[in-house]
Amino acid sequence: MNKLLMVLSSAFALSACVEVPKTLEHDSRLEFTEVSGYKFHTQVKGDLKAPVVIVVHGGPGADHQYLLPMGPLAKAHRVIFYDQRGSGLSPRVDKSQLTLEQNLKDLDLLVEHFSADRKVTLIGHSWGGMLVAGYLSTYPTKVSHAVLVEPGMLHPEAAAAFVKTMKAHQSIGSLFSLAKYMSVYPFVRQHDGHEGFDYVMTKLLNKNDPGAPYQCAGESMPDNSFTRASYEAFNSMLKPVMDDPASFRYDLSQGIESYTGKLMLISSECSAIGYAFQEQYHMPKLPQQTRHVKANKMGHNMLTLNPEWSLSLISSFLNE
Repeated sequence: MNKLLMVLSSAFALSACVEVPKTLEHDSRLEFTEVSGYKFHTQVKGDLKAPVVIVVHGGPGADHQYLLPMGPLAKAHRVIFYDQRGSGLSPRVDKSQLTLEQNLKDLDLLVEHFSADRKVTLIGHSWGGMLVAGYLSTYPTKVSHAVLVEPGMLHPEAAAAFVKTMKAHQSIGSLFSLAKYMSVYPFVRQHDGHEGFDYVMTKLLNKNDPGAPYQCAGESMPDNSFTRASYEAFNSMLKPVMDDPASFRYDLSQGIESYTGKLMLISSECSAIGYAFQEQYHMPKLPQQTRHVKANKMGHNMLTLNPEWSLSLISSFLNE
């Protein structure tokens, strides 16, 4: 009996030994912006009266932490970083709310909240670039400047090419990493019920193997670039496409020709979905005023790893 109690006590202790950051629902100290009854975890930088820039992070299911090197844009702008619905440190939601359509609605809610009386600037990285492209197609008159940083897929043909490219770079090492992180799952402390799988997802995002498919050889992201990922967001919006590319039926560029503001596409030399991919699949769909910039000797995460170059380029673009 005593041995059984010892085993149970040890198991209970282990179950409480792994923590993931709490969302707004369980940590009232976090900064947030509430719109339409939902509290987004946000970080707002810059003067209240300055032109608004909203930065849209990648994923789906990542968080905005890795894009904070873009913070110096706040010298001349009011910069809004936010964690998308159900992702990062924003509260978890039912999977019915984890859709591309809801993400576009949320972006519009934030645009209206922060910049209803004037046009906004949007910067979207990866999945965030997809959302910004979709936003320009849907609300072309609300944006003055937009920056798309290496979006993954804007239409079904690009989705098929994206999945084929990503699967060509899968390795057996990824499966071993998944198994290792899953072994910790039972010992993650629970508050909202999502912490276990979020722990695994965050570890995978922060694994940061150098080189392909996203980075240049020898290049990797800083440790702990991501605070808390959302497995459910990934599972709802990207995993079905990875399993069956034909399930991506959106054309996020449909209607984008109505956007007449400034538009810049940034893509990298080293990424598998970099300059050549963007030229083939996305540039033909973008408006004629689009400026395509190649980030030489850089990878997919140039905003994080090459902030001086990125800030100089984007700042000059925003001043046009």
